[in-house]
Amino acid sequence: MRHLFLTASLGVALAAASFAAHAGNADPDHMFVNVSAGVTHSNVSGLTDKNSWGYGLNLGYRWQDTWGIEAGYVDLGKPQVKAFYNGQPYKLDLNVSGWTLGANGRWTFGGNWHASARLGAFFSKTKLTAGGYLTGEDSNTDTNLYVGAGIGYDFSPNLSLGLNIDHYRAKAKRIIDGTNSPYMASATLEYRFNIH
Repeated sequence: MRHLFLTASLGVALAAASFAAHAGNADPDHMFVNVSAGVTHSNVSGLTDKNSWGYGLNLGYRWQDTWGIEAGYVDLGKPQVKAFYNGQPYKLDLNVSGWTLGANGRWTFGGNWHASARLGAFFSKTKLTAGGYLTGEDSNTDTNLYVGAGIGYDFSPNLSLGLNIDHYRAKAKRIIDGTNSPYMASATLEYRFNIH
């Protein structure tokens, strides 16, 4: 985990230095904030409902409206297990949330349309909560990767709306076997603040 974190941090730092060195006279540099909300899906076997609702929040900086860095938070909802134990109903909620740190790109085409992509480190917390006949809670953390892509429309130089698919990886020893690989299909509203 430490190696992954150091690699991701070094990659972001080198990208930032490279982008800053090439920043100049094209599109303006800007900070941005975006919020996403949409449907999530988990690949963990045994879940009776693998779909849920999730959201994300990002803050970042882009050079010449193309390459940038970002940091944010994402909650991937609560897919569930609903079953019976000794004839009594119980429910298990599997929640994955955490912080993100990475790089992103944005490319304009066809006037006001744009495509986007993102990649970085996902510092996840997986929490399993039991309710009903069984009660209790357990959690585990992991450092892994996230990747995403999308398409959007610019209503103005500062405001855009997009559709995105983001994929996350989150291991959780003691809770699940293997790697949970949830994704979120979301609508994203972004506002950009010009720097100069």
